[in-house]
Amino acid sequence: MFTEDSLESVVLELLQDELGYNIQNGYDFVRDYHSVVLEDDLREALFTLNPELPEEIIEAALRKIVYIDDASLISANQQFLRYLIEGVSIEVYGEDIPSRIVKVIDFDHPHNNTFKAINQFTVIHKAEKRPDVVVFVNGLPLVVIELKSAVREDATIHDGYLQIKTYQDIIKPLFHYNAFSIISDGVNARFGSITADYDRYMQWKQVDRNSPIIDEPHIAQIGTLMKGMLNKERLLDIVRNFTFFSGGKAKIIAGYHQYFGMNKAIDSVIRAIDGDKRGGVVWHTQGSGKSFSMVFLSAGLIQRLNNPTIVVVTDRNDLDEQIHGTFSSAADFLRQAPVRAESRENLIELLENRSVGGIFFTTIQKFTEETGLLSNRHDIIVIADEAHRSQYGIDPDIKIDKKTLEAELVYGYAKYLRDALPNATFIGFTGTPIDSNDKSTIGVFGELIDVYDMTQAKLDGATVDLHYENRLAKVHLDETILDQIDQEVANIQTQGLTPEKIEKLKKDLVTMEAVIGDEDRLNLVVDDILAHYEIRKNMLKGKAMIVAYSRKIAYRMYQLIKEKAPELAPKIGLVMTDSNKDDQEMRDVVGNKQHRQALANQFKDENSDFKIAIVVDMWLTGFDVPCLDTMYIDKIMKEHNLMQAIARVNRVYKNKQAGLIVDYIGLGKYLKEALNTYTNRDRNSIPEIEKAKEILLTEMEILDGMFHGFDFSQYMNATPKERFELIQDGVEHVLKERAKEVFLKHVARLQSAYNICATALDWTMRVKVSFFIAVKSFIVKVERDGMPDVEAFKQKIADMIEQAIIRDGDEVVSITAQKEKSLLSVENLQKIMAMKRKNVAATILKKLLEDKIKWFEQTNIVRSGFFSEKLKNIVERYNQAEDINVLITEMIDMAKEIEAAINEGVDMQLTPEEQAFYDALAKPELVKVHYTSDVLREMAKKLIELIAENRTPDWYRRNDARANMRSLIKRLLKKYKYPPDEIPDATELVIKQAELQMKYNLYNSQTYQTSYPIAAEGKGIYQA
Repeated sequence: MFTEDSLESVVLELLQDELGYNIQNGYDFVRDYHSVVLEDDLREALFTLNPELPEEIIEAALRKIVYIDDASLISANQQFLRYLIEGVSIEVYGEDIPSRIVKVIDFDHPHNNTFKAINQFTVIHKAEKRPDVVVFVNGLPLVVIELKSAVREDATIHDGYLQIKTYQDIIKPLFHYNAFSIISDGVNARFGSITADYDRYMQWKQVDRNSPIIDEPHIAQIGTLMKGMLNKERLLDIVRNFTFFSGGKAKIIAGYHQYFGMNKAIDSVIRAIDGDKRGGVVWHTQGSGKSFSMVFLSAGLIQRLNNPTIVVVTDRNDLDEQIHGTFSSAADFLRQAPVRAESRENLIELLENRSVGGIFFTTIQKFTEETGLLSNRHDIIVIADEAHRSQYGIDPDIKIDKKTLEAELVYGYAKYLRDALPNATFIGFTGTPIDSNDKSTIGVFGELIDVYDMTQAKLDGATVDLHYENRLAKVHLDETILDQIDQEVANIQTQGLTPEKIEKLKKDLVTMEAVIGDEDRLNLVVDDILAHYEIRKNMLKGKAMIVAYSRKIAYRMYQLIKEKAPELAPKIGLVMTDSNKDDQEMRDVVGNKQHRQALANQFKDENSDFKIAIVVDMWLTGFDVPCLDTMYIDKIMKEHNLMQAIARVNRVYKNKQAGLIVDYIGLGKYLKEALNTYTNRDRNSIPEIEKAKEILLTEMEILDGMFHGFDFSQYMNATPKERFELIQDGVEHVLKERAKEVFLKHVARLQSAYNICATALDWTMRVKVSFFIAVKSFIVKVERDGMPDVEAFKQKIADMIEQAIIRDGDEVVSITAQKEKSLLSVENLQKIMAMKRKNVAATILKKLLEDKIKWFEQTNIVRSGFFSEKLKNIVERYNQAEDINVLITEMIDMAKEIEAAINEGVDMQLTPEEQAFYDALAKPELVKVHYTSDVLREMAKKLIELIAENRTPDWYRRNDARANMRSLIKRLLKKYKYPPDEIPDATELVIKQAELQMKYNLYNSQTYQTSYPIAAEGKGIYQA
């Protein structure tokens, strides 16, 4: 069997044989379990790396590292990262140099450091915990690896994540030094920082920059991640150059596409400095962390080029502000504070006469003929965001004066940017494809450095799917109007516009605004948005964005929504720039810059009441709200503008499966045109919602077939009580037909499709879907918790039907009854026996018995073996005879036997732990011939006391400690002349019982002094 231990062996073998780590077994490693640093290794490394420093300085540095301030995990981890990168500063009094820097790691020469991996590394802090593998560099625990069984379905990679989070609380000091953690279930493998939520634990899919990307989930995934991240040189590079704390809160670690892509970009820029100044283009799709990639690039260039000047150029104020904010949050990492140029004069002041360093942000519009020369330096790097859009205009346009017929050469902003910085090196970033029509980004910036497309981002979990829903027919926009819109869109160009073209465009758009803003049409659009949102709002956090055609139309939409749905008034916000031309009422709604920032903060807060944002241009680029999942578009957009806008809803968020684009203006063909410029596999990456509907109808047909002969026709119009009865009958039907696994699989597919296409279904179909999901939820609930809280479940079902909305099925499943020590009381068993749905009763009963046996597995080796085998035999006999009544009767008898076994210990005044030893001592039949019950009882109590007094961590796995404990146990038993001569092996069972209880840490507290209640109170019980 492939167990956690097997996976651990694979990991250790890889670390040792392929990555060259020194491997050590934690059970054989004698150390202070309260310390997480290998002090001897650290001390030796500090002396080796700092041979010129005296011993007292080294020891002072060691103390600073070992006794790091732990006011909070984040601050401690951040402080340690500074120690790693900058060294430890030790003040020296009475000397010319006020302080000395003690180097902790030699990043430039990895072989000068010691790399070690220890499995089952025991740590005691709040309690005792034992991570599977810990990776040390110079005695410092930089990486924690948590492994789960590859063959147990109930042991998932998510369990590994939860275990890491538990460790961060229970053995927090270990994570003061943590660079990142790795979790794997043998099939999947991910890594994450101390601040990462589960959805931000990411895969690492490349071993090096030239190796293929590994997408398939299989055992190779853990190998790829480890060889990609734990290669000695790369581990140190990730720690030093690709890790930082954003705003001192979130620890950011580069993904594999950022790591390899930015290292390629750094090399490309350095080559271009002495070449043609074209550093190349990075094409990383929207939502893949492009701003953070720019931070990593800048940090690398600062280090490799000895602090050059970096100018980040965008073409929109909001984008400039957003990227500047990202860089500002990384000021410590960049070792300087980025500065945003507020005006052309401010930009000139920042750049001219500067000789070194600085990170400056500006919009390209600040570069005009008047800007002139700012600097001739060769160590200026220009990073151009959205390189496809605003960075052309180097070659002139011809402008002809109609009156004088004179021709004049007109240039774009990019020409003046290069005039201002003639010797700068340029590198471009784009989130959309780069060779659109006749404009060649490559001609301006150089060759493609790295591509990370939409499909790969979705495969990696960096973004979620996008789905498209056309609602044009709902608002009856005439075909001739669509033709006019199409013509206008064909005329719209987003770069190189002369003033004359802009004026003409404004006049043309006034006509379009009158058509699109027609009052009757707007009423139809708003009515449909409200109906659509009513269905969508409970699927996630209810965050939606409406993109309006113009400021005037946006304001009118805002008014109509408040009029038609007053309950939404506190939940909507109008987001656009203010204008002196607005009337006072509109100005009051739009507000100022501070008001817009407050709205942005509220919209990003998943728990705020601000649910619907109405925008025109703002928030369509560089604005990330992960819980935003629906975008209603009533504005003409094309090419990169369209792709950037819809990418607002592709961000990863908890259980979010996809972002939905709802089209009221006829964007379908523009979407296809835009996707045609992407990679081949991206071209069909935004499916229409009808495809999800086709999947749903197929699954519905399969499920209807599974329920052939089952009449749920009354479900639509039934009372809540009647509906609940039908749901229970549905559960009984599935269990009786032994179709549970197949049923659950098809309902999961049904639900996944429903979450995408619910708004395209009528009420009747939505209610029918709710029936199947309610049946699934009940089955999973019973199998997980045994006894459902029926009243709460009924209310959940009623709420679902009322809205014909199915949220995540787990929300229904999560209704839990009050937990008791045992649900096998006489009262409960009588109710289970009286249930008319026998298959449901059998499922509940089997779950309750399995739960009790699992408890025995951690406490009583004799009872767990006996009852586990008994339940297995009962189920096997049922599978052969198929008599459900016999199965229930035999399980009821077994439940009574379990309760009697528990009562037996209580009657003898034994705790469960003491009773476990009593059972182990008395297991051989001949024992009771030699010993009275009282003597066995006394021996059991003495054994508990002995173990509690003499236990040490890992005694049952460490050979020396285990030998000592065995000796103590045998010595105690010998006083009672146990075992009898004719059963010499009886002692081994007692030893195994001790090992079992120690494994589950039953002696961490005074558990052995407590008693155990016999029966449940009978609360939260299922009533047929």
